[in-house]
Order: sequence, then C-alpha cells, then structure tokens
Amino acid sequence: MSIEVRAPTDGEWPMICHADGRAFGNAYTAEEIDQIRPMHDLSRFRVAFDDGEVVAVAGSYALDVTLPGGTTMPMGGVTWVSTAATHRRRGLMRQVVEAVHDDIDARGEPVASLGASEGGIYEHLDYGIATRQRVTSIDAQAARMRADHLASSAPVRYVDGDEVVPLVAEIWDRFRRLRSGEVDRSLQDHEFAFTMRLKERNGMSPAFYLAHPDGVAAYRIRAEWNNGRPRHAMELIEFSAVTPQAHSALWQTLLGVDLVGEITSRILPVDDPLPFLLENQRLVRTVELNDGVWVNVRDVKIAFGSRTYRTDDRLVVEVDGKRWAIEGGPDGAACRAVTSKADLVTSQAWFSSLLYGGIYPSSLVAGRRMTARNDDILRRADMFFTTSLAPHCQTHY
Repeated sequence: MSIEVRAPTDGEWPMICHADGRAFGNAYTAEEIDQIRPMHDLSRFRVAFDDGEVVAVAGSYALDVTLPGGTTMPMGGVTWVSTAATHRRRGLMRQVVEAVHDDIDARGEPVASLGASEGGIYEHLDYGIATRQRVTSIDAQAARMRADHLASSAPVRYVDGDEVVPLVAEIWDRFRRLRSGEVDRSLQDHEFAFTMRLKERNGMSPAFYLAHPDGVAAYRIRAEWNNGRPRHAMELIEFSAVTPQAHSALWQTLLGVDLVGEITSRILPVDDPLPFLLENQRLVRTVELNDGVWVNVRDVKIAFGSRTYRTDDRLVVEVDGKRWAIEGGPDGAACRAVTSKADLVTSQAWFSSLLYGGIYPSSLVAGRRMTARNDDILRRADMFFTTSLAPHCQTHY
C-alpha cells in the first residue's frame, strides 16, 4: 500500500505516542497518554501511515511569540517530529513537516519555529538558528553576592499548592514580553507543568517554588551528602524576573539555599546579568552553548514588518531570488516586495534567523550564509537587525 499523510483521529493518539516514544527513547504509560492528550490539538498534526502503522509524525502548537520591540505575533510551534527507523531516507520527514507548514499557513500564522533534537537537520527545511541555549553551572558554596546588591529583607517567599499556578501565570505573562523569541503559556500549560513538577524526576526532588512580587524561580534538589560534606545538586528549571530587583532578590535566595554545592540550568540567557552581581564573576560557568530556537518565516511581509529595529534605515534583502525592502526603526517598520538592487543576499533559512534580533548579519557573511554589497551596508545591517537584549526562549515545545 502507498503511504498516506493526513491529520490523525483521536483514536490514533496512542499510536502517535508509541511512535514518538520509540523515536526519542521513551515509553509513555497509559496514564501519561491520557494526561497529555488535552495539550495537543490533533487537527494541527500530520501523520504518515504505512498499512495502518504510524511511520512519521509532525505537529504544531498555537503560540504567541514576542518580537523585538515587545509586540507579539501568532506562531506555529512545530513539535513531535520523528520518522520510524524502518522508513528513513524516503523523504517522509519533509512530507509531514511541509504538511504542517501548509496548515500553519492556512491558519494565518506568519512564523514556524522549533527546538531541534539534532543541529544539522532543519536548514534544508528553511529553518535558521535564532536563539542560543546556554547550559550553566554555578559553585553555590563559593559564590557571594556583592555587598551593594544584598537586600536585608528580600521580599522572596516559598509558595506551594493552589497558590502556585495563578502566581506563575501572572508573572510569566509579564516576563515573556521582555525578550524576543519567548512565547506565551496558557493556564493549561502552567497547570500541566505544575503537576509534572510535583513528581520526582531523574533522582531529583519535586520542584520548590520561590516567589517575588515581580518574579518566580523553581528548582529541584538531588541530595548528595558525601559522608558529612554535603554538596547537594540544584537544577534551576524556571526563572522569570520582570525587574532587576526581582532578579537580584531571587538569586540572593537561591544562592542561600543550605547544603547546595552546584546550581545547574539550561534556561539562563547568554547575557544574563548574574555574573555582575557576584564578587567572582567566573563562578558562573557556561558549560555548553548550543543552538536554541530555529525559525522559518512563512510570511516575510508581516513578520519583518511587525518588529522594531535599533536604527532608522532601509535595507533590501534578496531571499532565494525574491527581494524585500525593510524600512523601519525603533518606532516600527514596513516590509514589502521590491525589484531594486539588493543590499544583502541570503537564503530563506538565514533570513529567518534575523527575525528575533540575535544573529549578526556579519556573522552570516563570515559563515558563507549571506553576502553583502559592501562593508558599509554590512555595518548598517548589524546595527539595524540586532537587539540590545539577546533573544531567548526557555519554553520547551
């Protein structure tokens, strides 16, 4: 029989979970299959079936992404992408992902975005790297806050139970608008995350929540007593500080948790100011720096016309043979198709990488992903497209 690509039915959900688990080295329990079902709109999924068997999957979430300048825009968060090992090298991943792209386009979402399980598989589907994911490690027993940043009575407290979800949701809705690349979270998302964090995971405790009037942090602990020389491991799994005061107060509290030796995280932006709050900046170590969110701009006119730019300028970018003029500045912009001479020439993938403002055109030129008409234009482009705060996304989707 020929392979059929279509939206799945509700009765096929367990098959999709089985295929996803097999692809990513996981096994969903019957309880988990039922538990995560409400989080997924199957009309946004496309599945390849071979004689009734699920052999490739892709889907998307309806998200709202922050752009430079603080405006937000609908986005399709592509997810659950996998192909069965028995059906590799047949173009099935491209088929299901492009079918999801068609669905995203039909819904009027100008951007598709994803987090890649591997770094070398999405450029050929017109995705470019737009953010970075930083893995950090902090020696909590050696780290000391600078005296001028210490608060004698930091307004931070532990919260739990029914108080957590509404508090986290309110803080998150303010926080996610501060950096381009971050996305919204529904109340259902917050409730699900809270429920999952009530469970131990990978030998670590359930989550503890710290709250400030303008920020929230959540962490897990793995006890390591070391025969009377405790160095517990803390994993920071959520950090959303709306103000510098909240950021400092939450870190003062985190660094003061008893018995902790190391604090690790995968959620701090590359330009997080924590090192400047410490007596020894070197104690905040970047263990890894990887690609974060990948972006595929589906509607160039809307996407690049909806963000702001650092300088007032007009640049023409040729993208796979089509030219776009972007004219804008700190107060807004417009983008339209033109036939005039191109200032920059690149592909859809690497043009998309410029949307959130974290990638310098000069880096793309040096990496042979873009060309510029001259050095002055490249200098202007670096100033025009980039943002003062690095784009960041700590939401997994």
